[in-house]
Amino acid sequence: MTAVPFLVRRLVVAPIVLLFEASLVVISPLLALIAAILSPLIAGSRIVRTAAIMVDYSFRHLVCTAACGGLWVAGGFGRRLHSPPMRRAHYALVRWFVAGVHRTMTRLMRADVRVTDSLEAERALSARRGPVVVLSRHAGEGDSLLVLHELMVRHRRRPRVVLHEALRLEPLIDILGNRLPNRFVDPRGGDTEGEIGALAADLGEEDALLIFPEGGNFSRARRRRGIERLQRAGHAQEAAWAQKMRHVSAPRPGGALAAIAAAPHADVVFVGHVGTPVGIRELWRAMATGQTVQMRLWVAPAGDIPAGHDERIDWLFGWWCTLDAWIEGHAVRTRRA
Repeated sequence: MTAVPFLVRRLVVAPIVLLFEASLVVISPLLALIAAILSPLIAGSRIVRTAAIMVDYSFRHLVCTAACGGLWVAGGFGRRLHSPPMRRAHYALVRWFVAGVHRTMTRLMRADVRVTDSLEAERALSARRGPVVVLSRHAGEGDSLLVLHELMVRHRRRPRVVLHEALRLEPLIDILGNRLPNRFVDPRGGDTEGEIGALAADLGEEDALLIFPEGGNFSRARRRRGIERLQRAGHAQEAAWAQKMRHVSAPRPGGALAAIAAAPHADVVFVGHVGTPVGIRELWRAMATGQTVQMRLWVAPAGDIPAGHDERIDWLFGWWCTLDAWIEGHAVRTRRA
């Protein structure tokens, strides 16, 4: 996707998005009344809860966007935005946003989030004695929020995120993505591996570089395309491994290995999860029944990571097979009665 020019994003896209959100907040009493009237006829309390989620998100989004404007002024009208105090202030703002949205979403969607069998990895994250590279499964609506909450709120880490170029159209992501050490990349062009390597090169002790190696939410079509891509490239062994994995797509090793090479002192944390709804229909059904979301973390110490490039590819695929096996054993137990 071709990048939308900066002035178009700031003068056209952002005002439209923020005006829409402000309108939702202003008319929220009317929305609540309409939702309450419709709830006995359409999906019960789900329509009320959906309206509440939309209004809460819009309010928090507006507050954070306004706060970014205040920080721009406090930072010398942009001159000191990248100073350590300004960076800490921006991370605190993002932490407030993520914590609030996560709390509202899990409560109103009746989601029970459980982190299981992850003590070693959680200790490594909470100690904040060194940087980590976090490689997460990507599947389901809101799983990015789930992982960010784990890193930022539970473990007080400062995440650096590899973002798709298209997300610049979201005003708050556009602002924070540039003020904090993140990277916008277009998988179809540009030096993505170089961008990720540069992002990992100066990781501090409290930093966590978050990458989703599958490149997008899991789907059967994406899994199939991943296998075909490996076969066309002559990677028979990797294609065979990918065919055995039923719940994850083959990882694209370039970005993950670039991060590991640029930060050889960083431990690697792998994140698997099950129970996040995939698509709007499944999300709507989950709101009716409630949903148990399980998350599992593993840690691979920096000293245990193979040195050779090919060995690291095998190592990464081996971990992805581990994620797939764990998902296989837990997927059937996620939905609550």
